[in-house]
Amino acid sequence: MRSLLLLTTISLRTLAQQHDIAPPLDSRARTKDALIDELLSRMEIPDLVQQLHLAFADNVIGPASDNSLYEHELRFTPNASIGHMHDWYPLNKTYYNELQRLNVESSRLKIPFLHWAECLHGVGSFEQSMFPQALALSNSWDTELVHRVGRAIAAEARSIGVHACLAPVLDLCKDPRWGRCQEDWGEDKVLTSHMGVAFASGLSKNGSWADSDAVAPVMKHFAAHGAPQGGSNGAPFMGHGNREVLEEHLLPFKSVVDKGGVRGVMMAYHELDDVPSHVNPMLYKQLEEWKFDGFVTADDTGMKQLQTEHNVAESPADAIGQYYNAGGMVQFYDYPLYELLNATRGLIANGTVKEDLLREKVRKVLGVKYDLGLFDNPYIPDDVDPYQLTIDHIPLTLESAQKSIVLLENRNKTLPLSNTSSETIALIGPFGDILNYGDYSGQYGMAPVANSTTLQQGILNHLEGTNGKLVSSMGANTWLYNAQYPIPPYHMSVNGSSGGLEATYYADTNFSHPAVQKIETPVGTWGLYPPSGLSSNNFSVIWEGELDPAVDGDVDGWLGVALGANTTAKIYVDGHLHVDVPLTTAGNILSNIPDRSYSLSNSTQAPPGSEPFTFKKGKTYHIRLEYQTWNLYQKIENLGSLNSQVYLFWNLVDRTDPVGKSVAIARTADVIVLALGGAWNSDGESGDRGTMDFTANQTALASAMFALGKPVILVLHGGRPFAVPDAYARAAAVVDANFPGQNGGQATADVLFGTTNPGARLTLSVPVHVGQLPVFYNYKQTAKKKWYADMESLPYYPFGYGLSYSAFAVSKYRGRTARGSSANFTATDTLVFEADVANTGDVAGSYVAQVYLLQRVSAISQPLKQLVAFQRVYVGAGETVTARMEVDVERYLRMLDRRYEWVVEKGTYTFAMLDNGGWDALWNADAGGNVTMKCLG
Repeated sequence: MRSLLLLTTISLRTLAQQHDIAPPLDSRARTKDALIDELLSRMEIPDLVQQLHLAFADNVIGPASDNSLYEHELRFTPNASIGHMHDWYPLNKTYYNELQRLNVESSRLKIPFLHWAECLHGVGSFEQSMFPQALALSNSWDTELVHRVGRAIAAEARSIGVHACLAPVLDLCKDPRWGRCQEDWGEDKVLTSHMGVAFASGLSKNGSWADSDAVAPVMKHFAAHGAPQGGSNGAPFMGHGNREVLEEHLLPFKSVVDKGGVRGVMMAYHELDDVPSHVNPMLYKQLEEWKFDGFVTADDTGMKQLQTEHNVAESPADAIGQYYNAGGMVQFYDYPLYELLNATRGLIANGTVKEDLLREKVRKVLGVKYDLGLFDNPYIPDDVDPYQLTIDHIPLTLESAQKSIVLLENRNKTLPLSNTSSETIALIGPFGDILNYGDYSGQYGMAPVANSTTLQQGILNHLEGTNGKLVSSMGANTWLYNAQYPIPPYHMSVNGSSGGLEATYYADTNFSHPAVQKIETPVGTWGLYPPSGLSSNNFSVIWEGELDPAVDGDVDGWLGVALGANTTAKIYVDGHLHVDVPLTTAGNILSNIPDRSYSLSNSTQAPPGSEPFTFKKGKTYHIRLEYQTWNLYQKIENLGSLNSQVYLFWNLVDRTDPVGKSVAIARTADVIVLALGGAWNSDGESGDRGTMDFTANQTALASAMFALGKPVILVLHGGRPFAVPDAYARAAAVVDANFPGQNGGQATADVLFGTTNPGARLTLSVPVHVGQLPVFYNYKQTAKKKWYADMESLPYYPFGYGLSYSAFAVSKYRGRTARGSSANFTATDTLVFEADVANTGDVAGSYVAQVYLLQRVSAISQPLKQLVAFQRVYVGAGETVTARMEVDVERYLRMLDRRYEWVVEKGTYTFAMLDNGGWDALWNADAGGNVTMKCLG
């Protein structure tokens, strides 16, 4: 059937001539409801289906980047318009405006499409700003900072025509084995609620969706996706039942609906109480009760999994019908348009799905488009400059990273380091000199490379002009095999100016017609469009310049180039051919998270596209990279991209004796900075783990460093905690950098040298051992009533924990209602807690005030403590400020009683201000200083 349909040759414009094509509707002359009513009255089933279908951009843009497949995409729905677009990212406003104009002007009803984008911690173009991951940002405990990050991402997204951002992720990470914890805001419902609202309201500009720097947030994954069985992505929910889902996991979603300006929700892959989320009536009922005014979308393959994974549907049509009838609206890339259209027609014809039901779904979609202002002006204005926005936001990428780094240990005041001494610092480990942003950050988790810094680069910046010295060695790979590590830009130079190689782009594939010259790093992908200044996706490039590996001992490593499909490349070193990658229909780029079998079978193999190379100490090399690419294939959703890609890479893990050579270098130093953890090839979607340790190669490297008897500063990278108690106990200092974004290297160095005073706090408890999991802080008393026979049951570092270079004294903790009562409150009240925070240190710093509700007598068993309010305050040396926190009683203190009815339970409530959520903080707290109030209901 598919081949027959592909033979359709009637053009869209020919069909358009056979129908009455009405003029565009002027939304300014109608109310929102009147406009949508008018559109719905004129919509036929193909029009409705297009508004419930997400188009894959490659299927529209075409191999020549000229929208040549637009008519082909609409061949089954002539005269309709594309409803939604994704995986596009047109950095040139002309590309966006041309397609949107085509979509509006050639369709019968003139409905603009809604352009979606990934915006987890930066826009998914991977050419714009990349901030710390959500988990890292949550460590800041700073909602104002998070709001500003959301505003920046929204402005950058809208500048390239993005209308809807697939963020925030509001899952609670209850099992850190799950690879996607980095996307979340931690383990707590109240913290996630506040952070989610801050981020979403930043994206939406507090609900000003029509503004040119605002977008519609799409919250995900609905719901309770962060507590999967075995920590496996998409596995059934492993919580305590629907009470936990309703009280805890849904609170952030409701908060963001109420206060964040969210206009979309993406369903989750997993099951709740044995019912897949995509068709779970309990979840859709909640959206209805919340009066959610937006659209619902499936996750990618989420509808198909009803048949293929959950086995609750017999056929694609059955899955589609169940999704529609449950409350679902837009499909992702599950089914081709013709299959969705035919199934929908059949479902309506046989009475399974009511046509009026589809119209009400489309009403929601059109309402979002109206509120975004797309019916008035769906185009990008001329005065918007996406590139300038990324430049303007560089300081925020640094600030957000600085405020997200957690100091976990600082024995004997090892930190901050001094840059006025003549000490030698050894930077050891796989994360010392790579860009490591985590998932949804492009290939290798390191895009963009422009305006970025590695940790090594940041340390060198602090040592510049001093007597201090830095030596370094990689010592181990980031995971269990020899990876492709794109070379950081500062190692490359042209005529003595660092930051890249000289690139000459040719308007052909054989280096004959030079068209563009610039300085850049040969790292990246060109997506759906040719490089700037070229008119074709068939082109060639020569990059040339100097490469300074800056190794502190000869390293027997690898040098190579990773390519996408239909490309070929050669690397010349000092005029000699080093690597020749032949033209193939498949690229040699390693996937972000290879399966376990690859690691086991390729642990000692050379990285694909490379040849052995000995990097000599003190030597600089002349590099010439010749690259040719042909764009021969149309890309297909869910089958991977074949866009032109190139990555000049090296691997500086010594082939013969990686640990031994690192030991030799570290032995010359006074202090060791040991950078270990996780990267793009272990942490992320499909990066679920069965252990929480460092990899074996990193563990061996750590043991060798500690054995030297020198102070070791352990710097952690990755999107989840590590259960490495021996390393924590032996380290002189421990710094958790998480996935800190494009300026994370500089920010981490700023913390190490004290130009930034760390003040972040953990939002995920750090276990001693994987066998403790789950180990979240707000456990029930019975969960920790006994110790394990072979180890402690409490975490190594608790939720809310973090150190500073300052000391703080908290006094005069008090609580009242906003109306002034300190004795009692009601369900409609807002509670206000205050405390004076004095900085008794000699440097400015910050303190996170945390208020916890302690366990109380209740009809429903309560946790020993539950965070209800917090504020990060910034205090100058010797100064005192007042921390002020509010609690919306109806939102944060309500519960489901034994009849599953929402109540704010009467009784006595005790609120403690604690330094963190750990047992020691609670045990050592002055109970006499607590605030006790009575709830009158």
